[in-house]
Amino acid sequence: MMIATTCFVVTLLIFIQGQVGNSHVATFRQATDSIKSDTSRISVGAMKYRLEFEEGSGIMETMLNVEECPGTGFPRFTISLPNPTGCYVFQTTGFNMEGYPNNTRPSSSSHLCGYTIQFEAIVSGTVTVKEKDFQFQGPNSCGNCVDYVYISGVNDQQQQNDGSDSDDQNSSTDGIEYCGTIQGDKIRDFSDSSLFIEFGADNTVNGNGAEIVICIT
Repeated sequence: MMIATTCFVVTLLIFIQGQVGNSHVATFRQATDSIKSDTSRISVGAMKYRLEFEEGSGIMETMLNVEECPGTGFPRFTISLPNPTGCYVFQTTGFNMEGYPNNTRPSSSSHLCGYTIQFEAIVSGTVTVKEKDFQFQGPNSCGNCVDYVYISGVNDQQQQNDGSDSDDQNSSTDGIEYCGTIQGDKIRDFSDSSLFIEFGADNTVNGNGAEIVICIT
């Protein structure tokens, strides 16, 4: 009886150890020097990496360390990705926390922040604006966005059979703009050496903001 019980305990410990050893989630920080320029830059080494692997997929998801967007001025930041692989997650300031800040200047001017995602070479992939938890102030009485997220450098056609996207508030061929709420994830193709993300807000009400996933294929 004692032998049987001991075997059971050993077997259970091996099973638990095996489960722990098969975990596919890890976090780490890799330190490198920041790349210097006239604008604020964040090197790939200044990012917080979160690795998520589906069995056999080899997909890496990286949470970008996005500079906080203050409630004044029009600061521009550059996030450098010299050798990108996998998917990168961009979140606006305060996403799923206190929400994005309101403009602290007069209501006649907008609070803006610009972020250049620099790949250092031409790459191809997709940009997805996630529907989950997306929230901005809705369009004004003229139908224009006063709080918004705008992305340039992408194909303006939604990745679906008819290519339509009634939520897109921008009419250019290489940019998309959203405010209020959106119906479903918004997926766009791109092929370029950089992408530009702009966030804007007035000083009335705020919202949760946006999460954007950039995947390099």
